[in-house]
Amino acid sequence: MTNPGQHPQTPSPSPSTTRASMPASTPVDPAVPQRQLATYDHALRAAPAWWRGALALLLLVVGFLILSIALGGIALIVDVATGAYTLDDVANGLMTLTPVTMLANNLSLAALIPVSMLIQWAIFGVRPRWLSSVEGRFRWRWLGRLALIIVPVWIVYVGASVLLSPLEPIVVDGTMIAMLAVVILTTPLQSAGEEYGARGLIQRSVGSWFSRPITAFLVGTVVSGAVFASVHFAGDPWLIAYYFVFGASMSFAARGTGGLEAPVLIHATNNVLLLVPTALMSQTDQVFERGEGAGGPFMLIPMALCVAAAVVSTWWGRRNGVTATAPLPPSRVTKQQGTPPAAMAAPVATPTQLPTTPQDPSAAPPR
Repeated sequence: MTNPGQHPQTPSPSPSTTRASMPASTPVDPAVPQRQLATYDHALRAAPAWWRGALALLLLVVGFLILSIALGGIALIVDVATGAYTLDDVANGLMTLTPVTMLANNLSLAALIPVSMLIQWAIFGVRPRWLSSVEGRFRWRWLGRLALIIVPVWIVYVGASVLLSPLEPIVVDGTMIAMLAVVILTTPLQSAGEEYGARGLIQRSVGSWFSRPITAFLVGTVVSGAVFASVHFAGDPWLIAYYFVFGASMSFAARGTGGLEAPVLIHATNNVLLLVPTALMSQTDQVFERGEGAGGPFMLIPMALCVAAAVVSTWWGRRNGVTATAPLPPSRVTKQQGTPPAAMAAPVATPTQLPTTPQDPSAAPPR
């Protein structure tokens, strides 16, 4: 009872009651994998297994061969039917590069974009959108900001190269107009296809074999760069070195910016600006002359430009707050089999409630 005229006093809670009434911290379930941050080139570590990477590479090669043979065959039929060359020319290897052939070549390479995405989804269980960047999308605004630097520099470089080379007269005819249209409209897609195939699927598939990020990057860069150089069928050592340096630079740019936007922009800008003058002067077929003697020490200039573009892209990305690392992308494999230990953060057990009564010392904790 309380005395008259005195307000009732609320009894002070005991320490044990206070602890028991405190809101419980959200527990971390050890069974739920905690995803770690990863760079773009190491993102397919979300579903590591040596056979996945090997199978992805095999499917990419087979897919490209099927596409190139099919589209090349169609182009051959069209060119023969239109009189661009005869079957005897084909048998004797006297074919010339026509707009139809150029279109078939560009479309077969551009098709590597959906092919690479589907292979990643089928083999690694990672949705296609995660092939573009660590954010799961192609970041057009970032590409636009980077273009303010890359495009003007390449215009100066290509312009100087053209002015220092022998110039041919521009003959405006149907063939020239058709070739120019093919170059402008489909070369950006061709360049993007090569990046999605080489820096996207090949590099990341190889990178998935290694738990250490730096090892994954170095080995993936060497393999993707070697493949990139070999598929250009260059017979000149300087050209081979150039293609490898180009590929390695694009790998560095993809890792430093967290996606394929920078490599695609640099690749497309380089190819379009180099091919437009040759299309205007009807010299596009000379671009594919890569035999011995086609290169030389002068190739050190474009090599240095590619390396500088990769470094500047990484620096400009940091200045613009571009995301370069992110948690490993979700994967059907991860959901079904659990994230591998190398891709998990150590879970920290958090008690949900402190005991308020003594426990029986004979009761052992569950194991």
